Amino acid sequence: MTKKPKTLTDITNVFHPRALTEEQEEFYQPTAAVRGGEASEFHAALLERIVTSSGKSHLLIVGHGGCGKSTELRMLALKLRKEGRIPIIIEARDDLDINNFSYIDILMLIVERLTKYAHDHNLQINKRIIASFREALSTKLTQEYWESNAEAGIESSASVSASLPFFFSIVSKITASFKVGTSQKEELRRQFDPKMTEIVSALNALVDEINGSFADSNGKKIVIIIDGLEKCRSENAYKLFRDDISSLAAINTNLIVACPINIYRSPIANTLQGYFVRPDIMPMIKVHECDSANTPYEAGINVIRELILKRVDASFFEEGVLKEIITMAGGSLRDTCHLLAESAFEAHMYKRETVDMASVEHAMNKFARDLFFRADNKYFALIKKIFDGDRRARSDADLAELLYAGVVFEYNREDWIDLHPLIRQYIEKRPGVLDP
Repeated sequence: MTKKPKTLTDITNVFHPRALTEEQEEFYQPTAAVRGGEASEFHAALLERIVTSSGKSHLLIVGHGGCGKSTELRMLALKLRKEGRIPIIIEARDDLDINNFSYIDILMLIVERLTKYAHDHNLQINKRIIASFREALSTKLTQEYWESNAEAGIESSASVSASLPFFFSIVSKITASFKVGTSQKEELRRQFDPKMTEIVSALNALVDEINGSFADSNGKKIVIIIDGLEKCRSENAYKLFRDDISSLAAINTNLIVACPINIYRSPIANTLQGYFVRPDIMPMIKVHECDSANTPYEAGINVIRELILKRVDASFFEEGVLKEIITMAGGSLRDTCHLLAESAFEAHMYKRETVDMASVEHAMNKFARDLFFRADNKYFALIKKIFDGDRRARSDADLAELLYAGVVFEYNREDWIDLHPLIRQYIEKRPGVLDP
């Protein structure tokens, strides 16, 4: 069991804005009831789609950055393991060069993870599959990897070079080259690109081999989860979903892909329907009503409060502090965690024993300025319309970019939008800031 914080500096670490790990399951807070009254938690619905499917399930999930979908995907992975399935998670921030990646990088990571699983579980993989990979991945550059392994003392005889450990060492070198900013990265992609049909074919053979290694092989045991793409440079993600999604969709097993909200709210969404039957949209947690007075939605506030108090004792916070942080984060769990961590840090720096309202105000002012400057001034006219009361949800390219930046929130089940509360407050304090 993870220990609760004993100091203000402990709080800054506990509320670092990252998804819960599977080891932190006791911190998980059910939120379905305040996400539009969903019948079950988001991960439970995804699990049901997978276990009840007669074949492979390819699922597209959409939600605001920071709404909690990564935590839901970690809980899904935990439940999948308990079901005897094999979750393979690709987390963009940890596994990719988020400023420069392609679909090839993702596919090779999947190959690496599956190969590692087979190796760790002593599975017998048909050598013809490894031979197919070697042929598909043989390029002028990759030849250096096989030769360098031989020079390092790894025999390159026919039997050893067709072995799983040997192949895993090669694939690991390839994926490492993609993640690190090496000069070889672009050349490797150019050499692999015309061979992607062969690579995907070999990948599917490996998937079928692992799926078929279970006595109960009804359905697909492997579930590939690709998360965190909203953290990547927008043009990389656009290219993936616009041009290259067909290669990912060609994988012959269960596949879950998290799609950035701005891409799903763009014309690209129309092309995705050919690969994913329907999106699973994860609604925002509502903390206020859709009215000019921003009436608090107490049920949403209380659920987030429960989430916080699972991790930290209430005695660390002065009266009213938690409600202020929760309300001003607008229902974003990531922003809630950020404000909690920064407020605790401010209180620590001022030698206070608890998080007081002055520390919260200081943290919110800094975060509000950062949020405001995420929005290009070409969007100011739209921001002003929303500020003045136009809260209609709609398909609009400019709105999609503001949703992606976290400047605007969409409360999906009720079909309305609003400015991030800190943005609204920032504008209220600075009359004319949106003027041309």
